[in-house]
Amino acid sequence: MVDLTSFYVNKAEGCPVATTDVEKNLANRKDAIDKAAYGPLNPNEPNTEFWQKKADRWDTTVAEAKKSKCGNCAAFIQTPKMLNCIKDGLAAGDSAANAWDTTRAGDLGYCEAFDFKCASKRTCDAWIVGGPVK
Repeated sequence: MVDLTSFYVNKAEGCPVATTDVEKNLANRKDAIDKAAYGPLNPNEPNTEFWQKKADRWDTTVAEAKKSKCGNCAAFIQTPKMLNCIKDGLAAGDSAANAWDTTRAGDLGYCEAFDFKCASKRTCDAWIVGGPVK
């Protein structure tokens, strides 16, 4: 049996460490970039090369690859409880209002596959059909 104790800030609250620990979140996000090509850096740009690599990897078209984003991945968690964890983690360095604004602006969720706060417009090689978890 896997010990998940270090995964949670507080087992009673059920908030993953990376939702409140910026360094842990950044390390886990870097891991997703290195191991699963998490990106693109700025989803609001065309990112032609990035999406072509995804299409090639998945043996599909760029248009189809662009439909497989974190926001519709089965490992993308956006339950009210998880969104509160993300908001509370962001609010630790700012106000709760600004934290909610950031969470909404990035359409953030939690990537269960790589354990970090994730933006819905991005993707990675570990994308799984069937999300998000609401």
